[in-house]
Amino acid sequence: MDANRLDVTGQWEGQFSYPHALPPESFSASLFEAGAMLGGTVTERAPSAQACFIATVQGQRHGVTVRFTKTYDGSGNRQHPVLYTGLLNADGTEIEGEWRIAGSWSGAFRMSRRKGAATAARREAEALVD
Repeated sequence: MDANRLDVTGQWEGQFSYPHALPPESFSASLFEAGAMLGGTVTERAPSAQACFIATVQGQRHGVTVRFTKTYDGSGNRQHPVLYTGLLNADGTEIEGEWRIAGSWSGAFRMSRRKGAATAARREAEALVD
């Protein structure tokens, strides 16, 4: 398996589900990976709250296992960290797993890489290093 294929650097679109009867929420993520570490930002579009939420992401990838903590910027009364653990598929285009708020809720999430965005994001990250 090509190790570059597993690099999560790029633009992602996803959805996470809540427990109970609440509707799922959509999100966009911009991720970068350096070594085994990853970081980035997440923007959520919450139709139920008619709001947009911004969060930072810090975590790591080991093989196909991806773990990160999403930390909200405090707007919209969202200030809690959310722990994500997922598995990257073999071609590096999807991550699927579970999110968890410690001592509170949890649910499923799935995110898919935007086509063609990985190469552009990798070039941009490399330009910052130069």
